[in-house]
Amino acid sequence: MKGFMKILTIALVLMLTAFPFGGNGANANEDPTIYLKGNAKEIGKQYGKLAKEEIQQNITLFKQTAAAIQLDMDYAETTATYENFLRNENPEQLDQLKAMAESADVSYDDLLAFNALGEDVLAEGCTTVLANGEATKSGSAFYHKNRDAMRGAAQVVVQVEPENGEKFIGITSAGYTGIAMGINEHGVSVGNNVLDTWDRGPGYGNLDVIRLALENAEGAADAVAFIKEIPRSSGSNYGIADSDEAAFVEATHTATAVKWVEDEVMVHTNHYILDGMEQYEALDMDNLEDNDWSWYVSTEERLSRATHLMEQATGKIDAQTLIKLSEDQDGQDSTYWIDSQAEINGIPMGTVSTGTFDGSKERMWGQLGQPSVAPAIPFDVDRPHIPDPFSSGKQSDRMKETTANRN
Repeated sequence: MKGFMKILTIALVLMLTAFPFGGNGANANEDPTIYLKGNAKEIGKQYGKLAKEEIQQNITLFKQTAAAIQLDMDYAETTATYENFLRNENPEQLDQLKAMAESADVSYDDLLAFNALGEDVLAEGCTTVLANGEATKSGSAFYHKNRDAMRGAAQVVVQVEPENGEKFIGITSAGYTGIAMGINEHGVSVGNNVLDTWDRGPGYGNLDVIRLALENAEGAADAVAFIKEIPRSSGSNYGIADSDEAAFVEATHTATAVKWVEDEVMVHTNHYILDGMEQYEALDMDNLEDNDWSWYVSTEERLSRATHLMEQATGKIDAQTLIKLSEDQDGQDSTYWIDSQAEINGIPMGTVSTGTFDGSKERMWGQLGQPSVAPAIPFDVDRPHIPDPFSSGKQSDRMKETTANRN
């Protein structure tokens, strides 16, 4: 897997003066999108400088939470394992992390740990949907993801153009080398749901798997094959779609199972559901009260609710149907909403971002913040002008009511 960390061009949406797409950065204009070019070390340095405040915010939140759940021993051991893996598999990614840490004025060890353990510590829990063929209004394939995590994690939209790979646009938490969800120039979208498994080992984290799949896939079948072969560290369900085809890939460190979605809609949350994969489940439904930092308590309810809504919409599903799903607040207990909202051990948690992907148009509709109050903004892979708030993380904190933003 050496060489996966290619030279990147990352467009971060920041409230700064920038230069036009393909330019050299010398001439500024009114385009607020920043394009970064260079090798991994140069990219890390520029990324850290431009997203310094947001990276610091996320590292602080990560460290405070890790200390609160007494993760000290696992923290050090897991981080060392991850560093050794990258040293052998992808040393360029370590160069990027070191440069980013220095430029953002954060500890390299903390940034490395954030990338190795962030999904576990910040309690990731997501609802995803795939639909295609007769289930959609156009017949095209769609992918959607509600990303649930701890409130306060700054979300950013990035535009990435690898020197030797496919360019893509996506959403992630500032400081991650990986992507939480995105779509590339061929209309291939990839995202994930965290799954709890005992089958763990050295490998790429879920978000790096997504980024690398986006860089290397020209179609959904390419992405499925890539994810099955890449070294993976833990459990995840990857949602994949292009303009026509769609599939879920449930994975652990050593195992995978694939479900191709054909003329139907399918929902996934945070437990294994594909044939043969239940044996890898580490979630104990009888002891959820001990899993204080997890959204797994709501996984069955979210799966049932989202499936019900999507089955009602079958044959009429489009991007706006999925955006509406992201805002669902059915039921008395907000922990079980699709637009999740809860307080666990005094920590505010909920949906922090969403992505709705239309492969036929190479387009992502992104929402940063709670979907019921955050506008859905369309981003095209080949037209990467991105509104100001979507780089700085400021859109993540938006709570003002908005209306008429779904037309």
